Amino acid sequence: MLIHKQEIFYRKWPAKKVKAVILAVHGMGANAERWTAMAMFMKTKSISTYAIALRGFGELSGDSPGHVPSMELYADDIAALKGIIQKENPDKPVFLIGESMGGVIIHSVVLDHDAGYSGLIEVVPVYRDVMKLSLLQRVGIVCAGIFKPSGTVKMPFITEELTRDSDMVKKLRADRREHRYASRGLLIGMTLRQMRALSKPAGIKIPLLFLLAGKDALNDTKFAMRFFSRLKGDKECKIYPDSYHALTIEKNRNEVFRDIFGWIGKHLKQPGNFEKT
Repeated sequence: MLIHKQEIFYRKWPAKKVKAVILAVHGMGANAERWTAMAMFMKTKSISTYAIALRGFGELSGDSPGHVPSMELYADDIAALKGIIQKENPDKPVFLIGESMGGVIIHSVVLDHDAGYSGLIEVVPVYRDVMKLSLLQRVGIVCAGIFKPSGTVKMPFITEELTRDSDMVKKLRADRREHRYASRGLLIGMTLRQMRALSKPAGIKIPLLFLLAGKDALNDTKFAMRFFSRLKGDKECKIYPDSYHALTIEKNRNEVFRDIFGWIGKHLKQPGNFEKT
């Protein structure tokens, strides 16, 4: 159920005897329910998950799908959800996770707004895409976006490029909340955040996990790997060679979830609270 509180919308999957909490941020075209499989896995490990619903997507698509008046609203919404999490789970460590576009958003949040998380998990963060948009088209988006940022662009990717799981493909195709639009303003805002992240490789001071897909038709995985190599501090990267873009709904998603769970366990103050599986 989508929860509306303090002017934000989110979903939550509370665990019993909570040991940690994940704040999850979905990607372009997705919605908060995309995190269900991961959340249910984490729930069995005493980790609660709260997933923000990004403005312009899912139930919040409105009349301008893929549009948010300002990218700063995403940071504000994430901060508000963090406040709710801390109130409902006092003194519990909070880990921030984002997939695809969400990975860049959370990187920006930690870089420029709030580094007060126990760890940062970027799942296929898109710092340079490989979608079929020509340079002329990209320049046109920026120019038109100056005058009408709410104008929408049909993004050139299809559901079959997200996952090898045929059942999941059918589910996504039947879900009316899924769309493939982004506004010019959103694309410009994302580009600026990508550029800022790339210019500040030493800016992340908390533990960082990068998870990348080896057969990604949307994201430039090699570019992401080069960026990761420039990052400083406590960091770890894993690549899933045969996986498509959306790792959290891929065929091997349970492997991904186990890796996330294991990494979280290592970065808790008392990792012994977790049983090895």
